[in-house]
Amino acid sequence: MKRFIYQVNCTFKYQFKCMFKLFLIISFLATTNIISAQAEKSSELYLTILSKDSLLFNIGFNTCDITQFDSLLSEDFEFFHDTDSISYRKEFLDGIRKGLCKSPATYQSRRELIAGSTEVFPLYKKGKLYGAIQHGRHNFYENLKGKPERFASTARFTHVWLLENGVWKLNKGLSYDHQN
Repeated sequence: MKRFIYQVNCTFKYQFKCMFKLFLIISFLATTNIISAQAEKSSELYLTILSKDSLLFNIGFNTCDITQFDSLLSEDFEFFHDTDSISYRKEFLDGIRKGLCKSPATYQSRRELIAGSTEVFPLYKKGKLYGAIQHGRHNFYENLKGKPERFASTARFTHVWLLENGVWKLNKGLSYDHQN
């Protein structure tokens, strides 16, 4: 830090040189921020990722439509959960089938995305879009057979969506900071 301060420390004699250095530093920081900026909420990327999120949770998770998971998860899918370890595609799908979506259902969970919490950040390689990071918060509610639905927990999530042969696939899922 001292070196940085020393390098931009302006004396009257070197004021132009110093101002130029400051301009370059500020330009670099501004450019870095623009390149890594969040996608606009009206952008095609943001709306696409929100649509995939809806298919995954509103249809797949909330109604136990396993075909949604099957079609949206990458073959290399990894899921990290702060209270339930790591799972890969096959064991994740088996867990859904045998747990949340087993038949006959005695327990059902419902996920609700917290409005306005979703952020989407594009991922580029050499200027070409190859993926996106989705970050947000969601609430979970549980239905126990014969009882009214009740709030179960809130959590943060981060998803890495990749374009695989032109199709958006969920490659990594992180679910953390669960609070009752």
